[in-house]
Amino acid sequence: MTVKSKPNRFLVVKFGSLGDIVECLPSVAQLRKAFPEAEIDWLIERKNKGAVELSGVDVDLVPIDTYQWRNSPGIGSAKEIAEFVWALSTDGYDCTIDFQGLLKSAFFAYLSGAPVRIGWERDFLRESVSRFFYTDVVTPKRIHIIDQQMELLRPLGIDPDWYIEVPLKARDGARRSVVQKLAGLTDYVIITPGGNGTTKCWASERYGELAARLMNDGFPVVVTWGPDEDVLVKKVKQKAPEIREIPTSLEELVALCEGARLMVGGDTGPMHFAAAVGTPIVAIFGPTSSDRNGPFRREDIVVERRLACRPCYERDRCPLEHWECMKEITVEQVYEACRKRLLIADASPSLQAQ
Repeated sequence: MTVKSKPNRFLVVKFGSLGDIVECLPSVAQLRKAFPEAEIDWLIERKNKGAVELSGVDVDLVPIDTYQWRNSPGIGSAKEIAEFVWALSTDGYDCTIDFQGLLKSAFFAYLSGAPVRIGWERDFLRESVSRFFYTDVVTPKRIHIIDQQMELLRPLGIDPDWYIEVPLKARDGARRSVVQKLAGLTDYVIITPGGNGTTKCWASERYGELAARLMNDGFPVVVTWGPDEDVLVKKVKQKAPEIREIPTSLEELVALCEGARLMVGGDTGPMHFAAAVGTPIVAIFGPTSSDRNGPFRREDIVVERRLACRPCYERDRCPLEHWECMKEITVEQVYEACRKRLLIADASPSLQAQ
């Protein structure tokens, strides 16, 4: 089905993690290009809005904190939710696009009151009941989530540009801060041992062994991490005492990626940030699908084990209690991937400088 009238007010719904937000940027950028005069609001988790701001995509952010709503029940939260729902339903949206595909996001799309609400067909939804809240549905033909999200634009008459890129760019203040933290270090490799879910994390000790090998080859290596991941860094340093620790804010992470020769990490926000910056990547995938969520440049390398039980998308435990998808990935395999990706980068023009 194609939307017949031209919408003037859009609501984009995408919560998720920081990586999810980065993967949605190409779709929203194309929506803006197709409707340059329209008002486009983005309903987003407050903690993730910085990723959109660093992209420069022209939208108005509507930040909310669903985590606080879920975990701090009370009269105050109930009043805040009621006021928000009333404001959302009276904002006069013509079209809402649910790029998340969850019951929560679909329900917010419904609450927007938009006469046109676009989402995926039932078989492509993580929570199939979400289909009830859409007026127009799309059956995606592509595998990668970036492409599947762009296919949601088809009912609006938008032919997806599969090659569009929306870079993240740090501002001068963040760049100066990172330069100060690096204290003269340049052309470094970034290691990010953390991840949103323990099953997606390769062993920190192996990251340390990898870092030691790369440093022995003459490559400077830095490690960065997210909230509550300090213990992972300590384990890395046990194997690579000389590795440099670089704590960053969200914007400083972008600045750190801008100066890196390589990023090594799992299916995490930092990996997707590096992809948006143009940093060469070696990604280590376990329970999630690299075909769906991996780095989108073909020059980048994914190290993974093709097992029958993958992908399971479990965050906290292996359903089969063996975790072979991560345990069977060796330091040697990742090291060889790093050397190969560095050679490719040396032979290709830098995307980071563009």
